[in-house]
Amino acid sequence: MKSFRAALAPAFFALIMAITLGALAFRVKDVGNRPMHGDEAVHAAKFRDLWEHGTYTYDANEYHGPTIYYAALPAVKMLGRHSWLETREADYRLPIAVIGAAIIPLLLLFYRSLGRKATLTAALLLAVSPAFVFYSRYFIQEVPLAFFTLGWLACGWRYFQSASKYWLAASAVFAGLMIASKETAVLSFVCAGISAVAAAALTRKRDGVAFNFRSLLTSKKMLAAAAIAVLVAGAFISGFGHNLHGPLDYLKAYTPWFHRAHGTDIHRHPFLYYLEILVWSHRKGGDVWNELPIVVLAILGAGIALLRRGKVQTEPAVVTADNGGNALLWRFIAFFTISLTLIYSIIPYKTPWCILSFLLGMILLAGLGLDAILRAVKAVPAQAVVVFIFMLGATQLRNEAYRASWTSNSDPHNPYVYAATASDITKLVERIDNLAKVWPEHNQLVIKVFATSNYYWPLPWYLRHYPNVGYYPHAPTSKAEAEAAVTMCSPELDEQMTALLTDDLMNGMNEIRPGVFFESFIRMDVWTAYVNQLNGSQQRKFVPPPEEK
Repeated sequence: MKSFRAALAPAFFALIMAITLGALAFRVKDVGNRPMHGDEAVHAAKFRDLWEHGTYTYDANEYHGPTIYYAALPAVKMLGRHSWLETREADYRLPIAVIGAAIIPLLLLFYRSLGRKATLTAALLLAVSPAFVFYSRYFIQEVPLAFFTLGWLACGWRYFQSASKYWLAASAVFAGLMIASKETAVLSFVCAGISAVAAAALTRKRDGVAFNFRSLLTSKKMLAAAAIAVLVAGAFISGFGHNLHGPLDYLKAYTPWFHRAHGTDIHRHPFLYYLEILVWSHRKGGDVWNELPIVVLAILGAGIALLRRGKVQTEPAVVTADNGGNALLWRFIAFFTISLTLIYSIIPYKTPWCILSFLLGMILLAGLGLDAILRAVKAVPAQAVVVFIFMLGATQLRNEAYRASWTSNSDPHNPYVYAATASDITKLVERIDNLAKVWPEHNQLVIKVFATSNYYWPLPWYLRHYPNVGYYPHAPTSKAEAEAAVTMCSPELDEQMTALLTDDLMNGMNEIRPGVFFESFIRMDVWTAYVNQLNGSQQRKFVPPPEEK
């Protein structure tokens, strides 16, 4: 039996790596295939400061942590970009896609406790989960946060198995990177503490095993781990020393985020919002979306982890586990996933990408669920049927992931799409580019954008090649203030703008985000030059076109 397991090990690792490479190929395929989301555009602008000036300044009100900016640095250099203006959507999403695939081999740190079948199941589900695939193609913090969270948990578990200070240090580094990624890392820390106590208590009650972790959890070791985590987080948040106020600003950030957690009109969603996405999302006029194979297996896995008696062996200071999995670990994962799901669901402020934090735990539990079914079904033909049904479920997830990320990546019926940039923005940019081509000063066109708020993103990304762009979160008070080669405004300012720009051409509206439109006014001499160039004659009489609807 030992020789069989030894011979199987290379095949097991090869399968994990094959799944990882498949996940990577799936994520990077045509990764720039949709317009830049407003949040992505904001992060790209923050990255510009880091790349061009070598500095990063933490903002206590917006943007979260800088790990994604530092991840983008090698990507743009590898792709041969020489300036921020040369960068493309795919440049920023590529490192996130790589991180999204790199989550899978992290499972190898768990596999002796999870078991090979459970580990392979989790790896495959991570590779094809629609949520993980979709947000691995987004320049936002959630996928790196999930990666660092799994690394933190896995290294922490290895520390409890080995008592090695190196595993403790590695876990602390991952914890620091979690902090440097997003403020919601604190929710995972709280849930982990609660879950560790609950798992130990349940194991003591059900199995009669009381763990003695005093030598592992000494104040000296915990302070050392905390110091490492703080130093790592502080290094990133301070821009590696360029902004020493950054760590203090980070602590201040919890005040605005606490108030925001109560939910705004835009981001306030009901308790079941996340679970509906995973179980059954059907918006009127659209298709049905779900990740039911994961949810069903996760429920089964959680039930087994909490109810079944486990084989737990302990030494005075460490935990050891057989290849079938360790009950203490499974119970911890179950409590961690349940508590994290509850706390994210209770918080009124919800955005769909936050689902990754607890979906990660669900996928691990799904591995246990399938492993339990295969153990319960002894006959090989019956096991083959179980595997076949599971592969059908994985195929459904893969097809849904493809639909989410390629064929419906801007469809508002897609539950993973949230305040997405409308494809109509490309028409607006194309029009401005055509105007610039015929204007003598080309990209030196003066462009003004007036809005009733300062959230006019992602316009700054799409107008980044025009240095003379101004953004004004208020209505203009005079014609001189309003007029430019191209003036854009939100519809609320239409009356004031029309009264001021009586000689300009109102060139219609363009949808920027769902339900968010901007009107365009083009100065008549600019439009005339464009039309004359289009007609191939400077003498042809100009007739204004009808307004776009």
